[in-house]
Amino acid sequence: MSRFQLSLNVDDVDASVQFYSKLFGVGPVKHREGYANFVVADPPMKLVVIENEGAPGSINHVGIEFSTSDEVAAETQRVASLGLSVEVDDPHTCCFATQDKAWTQDSDGVPWELYTVVADTAGFGASPRGGTPLDTMLPPVSVEELERALADPDVVVIDAQGSGGFEAAHLSGAIDFSLDDVAGQAGTAIAGPDQRVIVYCTDTDCLGAEFVGTQLVEAGFTNVGRFPGGVSEWEALGKQLGSDTSA
Repeated sequence: MSRFQLSLNVDDVDASVQFYSKLFGVGPVKHREGYANFVVADPPMKLVVIENEGAPGSINHVGIEFSTSDEVAAETQRVASLGLSVEVDDPHTCCFATQDKAWTQDSDGVPWELYTVVADTAGFGASPRGGTPLDTMLPPVSVEELERALADPDVVVIDAQGSGGFEAAHLSGAIDFSLDDVAGQAGTAIAGPDQRVIVYCTDTDCLGAEFVGTQLVEAGFTNVGRFPGGVSEWEALGKQLGSDTSA
């Protein structure tokens, strides 16, 4: 399931809650100081009102809320494959929830958010449009370093292509990660927060490495890098691909 989201900047959240409760015939599902959101069944949408984020009456951002992280990742890859600029946001606390998300924007600069809520939180967290530069959070790894890593049992190399990608083609020595429950898989596959980890995806347009890598960083892993070219660059350089379907 997915639904449209409209996020508005308002002067007074409490006054907005009164208005929109009457307009939609439902109260807010979440109402905190300076923030509220409504889940409307007909038409299916989520309305968010936020104080002190911009000029009252203006759009803060718009977006689409999805049910799972896999759906976010799939839609992010679809949008990127069409040539639109997409930025995968590091999972973080925002708007009283922990979210997995990505951003794009239209030709006039209106931010569009593709996201799912992982868990509710007590605090508001960061601005909805906050983030960390990708190359700072997940430093790019060279072919030479990746080759050494695949031969080093102390380095974890993660295939983040998503459903079916690992079976189609992967780097020999890598392990397959689902795009759901990244932190849970990491607890089994990674010995500790300081262990060296490298993530890769299918190619430069595939965002699985960014998606998995940012969740690892958010979960407290401090030594995560990414190989931007993925399977495509590895194969183009004549490097060996794995023929098995397991790590």
